[in-house]
Amino acid sequence: MNTTTNNKKSTNLSLFRFFIICLLFIFLAFGANTYVNYNYNNKMNEFYSAFNKYDFDTAISIVNNTRESNILKRNQLNKDLNLYFTGIVNTVIKSIQSEEISDENIISLLYEIKKYDVLNDSLDKLIASLDSNYVYKPTSESTIENYSSIDDTKATDNDPEEDLSTNLIKDDSLSLGISSFNDKDYPTAISYFNKIPKSSLDDFNVAQDYILNCQKNYKTDLLADAEELIANKYYTDAIAFLSSYDTSILSSNDKDIANKINSVEMFRDEYNDHIQSYPNDNSAYASAAILQTITTDNINTLNIESPTPYLVYLSLTDQTTYIYEGSTNNWTLSKSFLSSTGLPGKETPKGIFSISGRDEWFFAQEFQQGGKYWVRFMGDYLFHSLPFNETQSTIVDETLGVPASHGCVRLEIEDSKWIYDNIDDGTKVIIN
Repeated sequence: MNTTTNNKKSTNLSLFRFFIICLLFIFLAFGANTYVNYNYNNKMNEFYSAFNKYDFDTAISIVNNTRESNILKRNQLNKDLNLYFTGIVNTVIKSIQSEEISDENIISLLYEIKKYDVLNDSLDKLIASLDSNYVYKPTSESTIENYSSIDDTKATDNDPEEDLSTNLIKDDSLSLGISSFNDKDYPTAISYFNKIPKSSLDDFNVAQDYILNCQKNYKTDLLADAEELIANKYYTDAIAFLSSYDTSILSSNDKDIANKINSVEMFRDEYNDHIQSYPNDNSAYASAAILQTITTDNINTLNIESPTPYLVYLSLTDQTTYIYEGSTNNWTLSKSFLSSTGLPGKETPKGIFSISGRDEWFFAQEFQQGGKYWVRFMGDYLFHSLPFNETQSTIVDETLGVPASHGCVRLEIEDSKWIYDNIDDGTKVIIN
């Protein structure tokens, strides 16, 4: 009896010590993060004060020391410098137009900014337009494609109607936007591109293309980071991460993000249900369903449930939809349908879903295509037949076996009808 009591006390004491150690680590991490942020903010305030007072030697010394001593803040430092100097350059451009500051003083200031290696081509272009001794050499293809050479720009001096400072102001938003885009600072890039008026048609069209690329690249990076969290089973963190995306870049009701969040929520619930049912067996599930290819050899080792007697598995690698029949750990491959999923940039979402709704026909005006015998597995994503024209008389694309769709899953007509007729709402769908 005494031995049992002592063992319990020892266990409780160990748990208490573990709890205290965890709290200590959390406290230390929080304290370290607070100190790093506090120190960084102080240094930046010192830098702003020095640069604003034209104490350039002190200013650049502060930045160089911060770069060397605070590795964790290097990305933040570059963003802050980019934003700060962008504001100064905008002020400089206005001063050029109003002739409030001499060209000599402006050039001196711009050369100081150049020492920080920010703004890149946009800064070089501005310096070259003011300093005849400076040779402008674009460093990116995008800049070369979208801007005339410095010689061509200076040629406008021959036209008394054309003012170089006016050209600089017109071009500057595009130039700074491209620089921010190349630095992957998409919010700043979009803010510059949105300043370009429609009256400058060529620049406006270029800016609109860049805005689309900002949105595409940001979404790609966002989903990739979320996938990394998902792969490590941080489902709640992935949902929070996706839910807090920057709505200045993507719409607040972006369909792809909403669909991804829905997918992660379903997979999290699936995982939690499994852990509750099999508390000592999370290792098997960790590599199950979405994290590995499902085959007839392993499907009955993954504890996959479905509310109906059917389970739908779509292999993106095989471009094949597999229909399993049975129940948990007793699934038998019943049918397989050659399929076509989404093209690059319009990929069919990965995840765990369920069938929810169906109809015999739809037509998408946007793509001038429709499909027969569709069933929904998430949002606007469907299993449906090969695409038809609006009159349902002609198949407009017979491609199967390779990605070809706008995100839905295309099937032979008879295969889509079989799913329409036999797979009930609620049936689980796994796509990977």
